[in-house]
Amino acid sequence: MREFLILALLLLGSLLVMDTHLPRLRRPSGNLLLKTAAQLEHVTIHRKNKRESAREYVDRLNGRKRESLATRSYREARTVYETIGQADRYQRTLQLSLFCGALGAVVGLILGNVLLSAVLAVGLYFLPLWLSQFALFRYDKYLSDELETALSLITTSYLRSSDILAAVEENLGHLNEPVRGVFIGFCNGLKYVDANAPAQIEQMKRRLNNAIFRQWCDTLILCQDNHLLQNALPGIVGKFSVLKAQQQSNETRMLLPLKRAFTMSLLVAVVCPGIRMLNLSWYDGLMHTLFGQLSFTAAVIVIFVTLNKAIRLSRPIAYDV
Repeated sequence: MREFLILALLLLGSLLVMDTHLPRLRRPSGNLLLKTAAQLEHVTIHRKNKRESAREYVDRLNGRKRESLATRSYREARTVYETIGQADRYQRTLQLSLFCGALGAVVGLILGNVLLSAVLAVGLYFLPLWLSQFALFRYDKYLSDELETALSLITTSYLRSSDILAAVEENLGHLNEPVRGVFIGFCNGLKYVDANAPAQIEQMKRRLNNAIFRQWCDTLILCQDNHLLQNALPGIVGKFSVLKAQQQSNETRMLLPLKRAFTMSLLVAVVCPGIRMLNLSWYDGLMHTLFGQLSFTAAVIVIFVTLNKAIRLSRPIAYDV
């Protein structure tokens, strides 16, 4: 009976988190149908009269719909891996989430707290999806470094020869992916598809999501008609160094909320063994009484909410240089 109750609670919690509607168990009667319709009408009128919050107002202006936690977590994780060109990692992340959720449920059952088991299952399931945001941060930093090296080499060669095709081919051996693949496509398109250099540069510009790279490409297009503008290219490449200095100066400050959240999580994690070593009766009160179990579960819920908020606050600032 206990195992059945545990499985039922876990299933109910997962359905609520996934924003899934439970099926009807019986066909409603006419009176019940009329009563339900009246209640829905009352709720609708109440929502219309409810004052709109500032966040809802901004979302409505931007054309964004309110998303549940599950929907937003899935969408952001999928977008991250599609942006960095590793869409297959999304399925592996989902598999890791399932493993972490099952592990959290087992840990809660071992501790004898059914409610904590459901909370750990849900929280640990979404934690890998939330942490996937840092893959995008590392990719943006790596792409910025590779573009700085590539554009610096190509610009130097282009200033010397005034031939963009020769300048790119001369430095292909020193480039790494994904920048190397973009410039290889540019060379092949210019040699075998269309000899119109501005058109090929315009196509190359769309293949990488980087503001400085797009600015460099726009200036390079102008240089095809006016070679005097070539001297503006080194200044654009130098913006990578300015951007890196700004990000490094604020990186510690931006990661401060996440560090504090992880510190708090570790402190709560060591509470159980710490209390058990200090006073066994306190440990029994925390883990085996209803009030203690509810208190410990509430603390774990606060931790997961804090971690989610800290990860969202730890995103780097996009500077316009």
